[in-house]
Amino acid sequence: MKYRPAVPLLILCLALLAPMHVHAEAPAAWSTEASAGLSAHALEETARAHLDREIPDLEQAALWLHAAAEAGSGSAMAHLAYFYQQGYGVARQGDRAVYWYERAVAAGELQHTLSLGWAYLRGEPVARDRERAEDWFRQGIEAGFHPARIALASVLIADALGGLSPERALEAEELLINALPREPVLASYFLARLYLEGIGHVPHDPARGLHFTRLGAERGDVRLQGWLGRMYANGEGLEPDLSEAVKWANLSAAGGDPYGKRLRLQLEAGLSPEVVEEGRRRAVEWAIRDDG
Repeated sequence: MKYRPAVPLLILCLALLAPMHVHAEAPAAWSTEASAGLSAHALEETARAHLDREIPDLEQAALWLHAAAEAGSGSAMAHLAYFYQQGYGVARQGDRAVYWYERAVAAGELQHTLSLGWAYLRGEPVARDRERAEDWFRQGIEAGFHPARIALASVLIADALGGLSPERALEAEELLINALPREPVLASYFLARLYLEGIGHVPHDPARGLHFTRLGAERGDVRLQGWLGRMYANGEGLEPDLSEAVKWANLSAAGGDPYGKRLRLQLEAGLSPEVVEEGRRRAVEWAIRDDG
């Protein structure tokens, strides 16, 4: 089980590389003279212009990003860190990546407490250091960046599932409950898992598991929609309702969840056309209501 951080590195890269403006003329090549007097924003826009070219010029982009970062742009610092992490336009250097992520956090880019936490946890692009990983997650938490609670909780749950520090699953539970108001979907997913599976020292609690499964399903989590469909099909903690099972399985499948797709096929193959049609009708009704 792996938690994906709120700003995954791949998405960050794609966002940076995606065209933002159409530049009729080739952007200025880097030089001290060309950058003199430009604001951090203008410097960063020039870096983006080099990335917007038909063949992106990563070396030029890195030079302009460096200038923008030195001028105080937190987003440029984060992008430059990623360039160093991946070796885009610069030599791949983990220590420089960490340096610029740290500066980005200090500049207010709190989402990169997760970039640093995951880097130290995975040992990429720096040496693995569990203590420093947790420190960065906690810095995000203390700064009010709620996805950091989810990140640390997911790590503690993974530990407990692997038989390590099962007592810290209780810490994960507390983190998730505190994150619930601001991150209801992911918090619901992990809380549902905790209670349905009885992970670590968190006791098995089907009623609470159902509660958080329903909460996440109603908010659109396709995994929990599939689970809720199964619960209605099997009568797990509630009265069986096969049309409701079809409804949630269809919604999960429509969202691309593999389990939801399998459940939908299984249910629709074994139920009467009337039950299936009613379930589909409910799914459409729910989707229309949700869109509204």
